[in-house]
Amino acid sequence: MATFDTPCVVALGVVKNKVFYLEVESGKKAEEYIGVEIDSAEPGISGEFITGHLAIASFSTTIVKGVALAKPVYVLDLEGLKPLAKRAVTLRHVKAREFGAWEPVWNKPLYLTDASPSVAVGVSRAGSLLHINAVPSDIELAKKIWATAKVLQRGGELNLNCTCRLGLMPYEIFVRRGNRYIVAKFYLNASSPRSKKAFFIMGEGGNVLQRKEVDVAEAEITAFEFINLL
Repeated sequence: MATFDTPCVVALGVVKNKVFYLEVESGKKAEEYIGVEIDSAEPGISGEFITGHLAIASFSTTIVKGVALAKPVYVLDLEGLKPLAKRAVTLRHVKAREFGAWEPVWNKPLYLTDASPSVAVGVSRAGSLLHINAVPSDIELAKKIWATAKVLQRGGELNLNCTCRLGLMPYEIFVRRGNRYIVAKFYLNASSPRSKKAFFIMGEGGNVLQRKEVDVAEAEITAFEFINLL
């Protein structure tokens, strides 16, 4: 995980099994090994343009926004797995804080490819610090999470959240009906055996009424089972 002081704009990209970070205005750099090879897009500055897979901007106390640069990036949120806004970003844009066309990405996983293996990037804030976490991941898992969310959405109000600062990058689907709720949890980091499992809890108030651990392949069926109990 890489950490930067805010306000900041960070370009990142994957080259030869590593993710590289560049804080555009200060020049601060960081890197980490992720063990996944995808089409390279090294972060940097070419003339006036920012290069890399992805740029992240964080300012104020609650704003984290992102935009795809050289190649498509995909975000998993309440609209499903969809392309992130893609823009040519210049140093002038950064200095003028022109981020209106960028998308909110706080605690939303960002996939650097639409095929497996992929790299999932998660961005979060803690006080004045911006944390960016990158892990090897599986795009088919992202699709399974969204399919499970669509099933659980039948039960009531749906919320999705990725705890991006944690190494396993847990992703939770939460649905509530009255006093009862269902939580389905997945782990996006493909280097962990936990990424092969889905975890379901049904509760009421502070009490857990039922819990179940299943293979990811069974997540949709289990979601139907839990909806029938809600």
